[in-house]
Amino acid sequence: MGTPRSGTNLAKHLVETHLGMPVVFDQGFWKHGIFPALMSGRELGYGGLPIIVMSKDPVTQLLSWFRFTRNDSIFRPARHLGPFLNRPLEIRQDFTQPKQMKYRFRNPADYWNQFYFAMEALRRTGAPVHFVCYEQLVSTPALCLSSMSRFLDLASPFDAGAPVMVPRYAIGASNDIDRPADPAANQGPFDPARADLASALARIGWRNARRILRDIDDDVLEATGRAGFRKTCRKAIGPAAILRSLVGFW
Repeated sequence: MGTPRSGTNLAKHLVETHLGMPVVFDQGFWKHGIFPALMSGRELGYGGLPIIVMSKDPVTQLLSWFRFTRNDSIFRPARHLGPFLNRPLEIRQDFTQPKQMKYRFRNPADYWNQFYFAMEALRRTGAPVHFVCYEQLVSTPALCLSSMSRFLDLASPFDAGAPVMVPRYAIGASNDIDRPADPAANQGPFDPARADLASALARIGWRNARRILRDIDDDVLEATGRAGFRKTCRKAIGPAAILRSLVGFW
């Protein structure tokens, strides 16, 4: 599971390719939706499968969503970043036709916060939930696969020193209903800079980053593996991020 553009398709590709485990996205609940309280009497249900949760840091993630709004995506179109960060965010399911379920959040940061809070709450109930940071999956894929293999309790854990090739192309969006014949079709080259916090800060400016972090809770950052993220942001600020804030919003 994970929010849109959080690396779910990349994780699926790597898990199926290197761990030999089949991955499903939309069995019982939507992979991008806030986890529902599935009940059977007093028992909380989660589909009976181990859940790997992908996440990008909130600054990089919200910039990715803003770019995504320009591609006739599951988000409502947005022309400028400032209004996008401040206004309610609407997201619709991408495969339920002709009727599509929609969700609305106070703003994009609220969606990020609620999604990962719910997954951490599910983990605390004892459900098998494992968080993976997108930036770590891109930079150290073998180490992440090794951790995932232990979480999945594979007979032979993946070797953290084994060579792993991240695809050179971006993997297209997919679900369990509309499976693309070729995930590389009509996709551009994979850009690892999209996982770089400093690059995202330079693009959106420090003032917009502060606006995002204002609505993000520290315990949720910690749950996704980003304890101390606010300090990390301050260290990653460069002249371009400061200049972007001085010039104005976009």
